[in-house]
Amino acid sequence: MLNLNKKSIFLLIIISIPLITLFLGFTLNEDLSTGGSRWDFNLTWPVVVNYSNFNFFGADQFTRHMPLHYALLALLNIIFNDPYSVRLIYLFFSLLLPIFLYLNLSKIYAYDKITLLIFSFSFLFIPLFRANAIWSNSHLTATIFFLVGNYFYLKSKDKNTIIYKILNLLFLAFAIYSLQTYLILFLYYLYNYFLTEKFNNFIKLFLFSCLLGLPGLYFILLNSRIANITITHDIFYTLSNNFSLIFFYFLFLLFNNETFKIFINKIKSLNKIEIFILILLFIFVFYNQNFFVFDSRLRGGGFFYKMSYFILNNNLIFITSFLLGLIIVYVAIKHEPKILYMIIIINLMALNFTVYQKYFEPLFFIIVAILCKNFLIDNVLKNQKNTLIFYGLVLFYFFIAQINLFNNFSLNLIT
Repeated sequence: MLNLNKKSIFLLIIISIPLITLFLGFTLNEDLSTGGSRWDFNLTWPVVVNYSNFNFFGADQFTRHMPLHYALLALLNIIFNDPYSVRLIYLFFSLLLPIFLYLNLSKIYAYDKITLLIFSFSFLFIPLFRANAIWSNSHLTATIFFLVGNYFYLKSKDKNTIIYKILNLLFLAFAIYSLQTYLILFLYYLYNYFLTEKFNNFIKLFLFSCLLGLPGLYFILLNSRIANITITHDIFYTLSNNFSLIFFYFLFLLFNNETFKIFINKIKSLNKIEIFILILLFIFVFYNQNFFVFDSRLRGGGFFYKMSYFILNNNLIFITSFLLGLIIVYVAIKHEPKILYMIIIINLMALNFTVYQKYFEPLFFIIVAILCKNFLIDNVLKNQKNTLIFYGLVLFYFFIAQINLFNNFSLNLIT
């Protein structure tokens, strides 16, 4: 009993710290996206006001996103008629993320519940989760619907009933109607149903998917910018940003002995052809001056992009992180091929020319954690020490983001 009480107290402390800091951040109008989330909220608030007044036209002046997120905020605004109150209620809504992350993980990983809860609530320290939660951002709304949808997908695995599959697709549709890039994830699940379901069942799910897509046609008529999907005109720049960010988030998962040893052993076991190709890639990149002319004033780019200009005033650190990202992804896929699906999905969802870190955070961690069981998350969760290390790394990242916000390092690079 005493041991149980100690565990309960420990869990309460571990969960309370990020919760308290999140609500404190709300009272201080914290924005660890260095102003981006606050700007998005203020820019799109007229859409919420218009929806509150049952005026559904003119949203194209303020956003290119689907309308569900703004419609949900409008429902709150009808009741409270105050943006601060709407944001506060949304802050409570944002807590569904760690709750449903825990529920998803408990379906995939049969480990101690306390460990799963520690991992799940550590997400409250993630800077862009906090910015999106405090400033009611559509990225977070879509991510939460994705988590709910995946939970029903996992339930359908336990109990093969079509209602769970319908709920899975329904909540994924809600994610799309909050942010259209989530269509990539919807197609991933539909493809899985195509592979695993009997033909008649798949046809039913496909027709239901078509039905879910019909409102989208009307929404495009209301806001033509929704269909104006921006795809990069410089694929190398976009992919280098993507893999630089992927490398950054992989670092959080590498800091445990089990995963680190796997990567070291896999790198040691690379054959001569693989090593030769990697050497050629490094030589090609570092001797091609075109790879070092990205504009440092360009918004976005992520952690290593900003650090590269802050420390060296060039792209050296950024390009190195891109190459390391390629290597680490290759090694991870070689060890567990199904990780390839996650990498493809996250890249397809971030094909913009200007790549913002918010496209990956916390979505990257969530995709890796719940799309399928894998060694990256398994090694974090099977040992509470490893889970606490992950928790500590995210907390450290939170402090770094606070220092960046206080000193305006990122903002100074783009002015």
